[in-house]
Amino acid sequence: MTRIPDPRRYGKLDNDDPIGVLIERSAGGDADAQHALLVWLRECLERGNDKSIFQALRQIPSPTAYRKFWDLINTTVSGGDVEDGAIAVRPFAFPIVLVTGARAAAVVPGTLPDVEAIRALFERHGAVGATRNFGLTNALCSAQALEGLKPSMVFHWSGQWLDGPRELPPASIPLHPGREQVHLRFLAGAGIAPREAPSFLETASDIGAWGMAVTRELGRQLAQPAVDLVAIPRVPVDILRAAHAGRCAELEVAFSVFVSNTLRQFRSAVGDPAVVISAHRHETGSGELRVSMSCLLDDTLLEGFRWPLHPLDDLDAIQESMSALLQDCRVRDVCVVESLLPDRLASGRLFLRADEERSPAGARH
Repeated sequence: MTRIPDPRRYGKLDNDDPIGVLIERSAGGDADAQHALLVWLRECLERGNDKSIFQALRQIPSPTAYRKFWDLINTTVSGGDVEDGAIAVRPFAFPIVLVTGARAAAVVPGTLPDVEAIRALFERHGAVGATRNFGLTNALCSAQALEGLKPSMVFHWSGQWLDGPRELPPASIPLHPGREQVHLRFLAGAGIAPREAPSFLETASDIGAWGMAVTRELGRQLAQPAVDLVAIPRVPVDILRAAHAGRCAELEVAFSVFVSNTLRQFRSAVGDPAVVISAHRHETGSGELRVSMSCLLDDTLLEGFRWPLHPLDDLDAIQESMSALLQDCRVRDVCVVESLLPDRLASGRLFLRADEERSPAGARH
């Protein structure tokens, strides 16, 4: 398979910045650099110096180093680097992707009326394991609320964990009549378990054991007239990792809905579309993947999907998942553009038509 170019720009390493150098050397396996970086990171967390942590993240030039440093932040925040102590406190959140279709204007509430029923399902299906004092907030919070959490705040939640996730505000979802829509919310909580025992994140990792039961219960609690709603929970993750995990889950489901609806539209009108997968870079340095569906027989048919890229995204995995879904849907005409494109094309459009004369050479497969 032809690999799509990476449109993301990463920071530029300042050789005079000792922390940046430590991050790069640590990512390369330098044990002394790893230890020094951990000491610096713990000091920042204890003093509430989140500004320096975020600044270090912005300046990392390598995607591999970025992911490894982010892993170190999460491990340290959750106390995974500390060996002593009988118990471990783990704040977590699990993404919930909601697929909705409304026949009239409505609002999905930002709180669950009976979160205890959800908690009981986890216990009944053996997902809690050795975790004690296991609790869930009743707020369905947004990704923005989780992205606004400071690492030092979560680091200090270990002493007052029941007050931590409960501070996350609920976020309702306004619905409008029309096509299916995909939304993202999170259910947060925390639990205490012996440090040597598996945490809730591990014991609940088998979504097959509890996923269907929780899906049905969420659907029951959020049901309302004139609204079709399916709530799809994903496995719980550390609370700082949750926003990115949820974002990936939301985009996966949204892309699946886009492909299903657009193929139905094309096949009922003209037959199978021609698909173009391309990478685009914005002037800000961020990037995204775009998938366009067009028809050689009808210039008016052009539909597109945008997948904004995050520094933690695995570009190859995203492309492979897109290609696999298109293959499963028996779409044969797929072109991958080999060169990096600007945000706006020469035509002024965002999406490429398969027969566009000025489109760069692609690899057809």
